[in-house]
Formats: sequence, structure tokens, C-alpha cells
Amino acid sequence: MRIAIFTDIHGNASALIAVLSDIDSRKDIERIYCLGDMIGIGPDSNEVLQMLFSRNDISMITGNHDEAVLSLAKGQKYPKSHSHTKEHHQWILDRLDESFIPKLEKIHRTIG
Repeated sequence: MRIAIFTDIHGNASALIAVLSDIDSRKDIERIYCLGDMIGIGPDSNEVLQMLFSRNDISMITGNHDEAVLSLAKGQKYPKSHSHTKEHHQWILDRLDESFIPKLEKIHRTIG
């Protein structure tokens, strides 16, 4: 079985389009895995999440940036290891479509 794995898209929609286009052009990929950090740096978090959640052939786990933004969204303790990026994560959250929060919450930290 051939699989495709990508990670650390970090809100970069053009990078995700390129990756998915390459994967989709191949006929031998049976499973696709996204290993987290879909959001949390680049400005295209909504576009990235829309692309990922619109597909049913991608298994996802959350990354540390996804979880840091979620901690702000849920009013939970923010990870100390990301204290230097809290302002930026808040910027991401302030622009994030609220409908993605429950979807992100459902993603696990590990693939089971």
C-alpha cells in the first residue's frame, strides 16, 4: 500500500494546493495522512482548513500550533512552550472561521 504524508502546512494554502494536486495526480496513493500544524503561522488558515475538512480521504492529527490556537479558543491554559508566539496565535484565532473550532476539537493527537 502506498501512502502520502504531509505536515506543517501552517496556514499556507498555496503549498497545500500543490501538495494535494501532486497526491491527486497519482493513482497509487491509498491513504493520506496530515500530521498536524495545519494552522498557526501563515495567513490562510481558513482556506487550509476548508480544503482539508472538505475531503474524506485524509486522516489528520493535531500539531502543537493547532493545539495552542485551540487552547486560546477554549479559554484553556496556553502552552508555556509557545509563550513567544501567543500574540500571533491570537491573531490567527481572531481571523479563524468559528465553524472550524469544533472540527479541530474532534481531531486526535495520535492516529488510532
